[in-house]
Amino acid sequence: MSCFLQMDDVITQAQTTRAALSSQRAMFGDVQGKVKQLGDKFPVVRGLIGAIRRKKQRDTLILSAVIAACTLFLIIYWLSK
Repeated sequence: MSCFLQMDDVITQAQTTRAALSSQRAMFGDVQGKVKQLGDKFPVVRGLIGAIRRKKQRDTLILSAVIAACTLFLIIYWLSK
């Protein structure tokens, strides 16, 4: 019987988490829409948003390269033992 209570608790927690994530997604969607409206109205803001996006993409590429290099070195080390 306690197994069913635990399952109910887990399901309730999952539903609560889903509702919270859905509301956060809606809020971020609203914020994104407002930022897009600002970018459309003010070209300077659009340029700033573009610069931030390019920097983020560059940082992601650098991080991916570092992770790939570390993985490669780890594999080479593992195979040389």
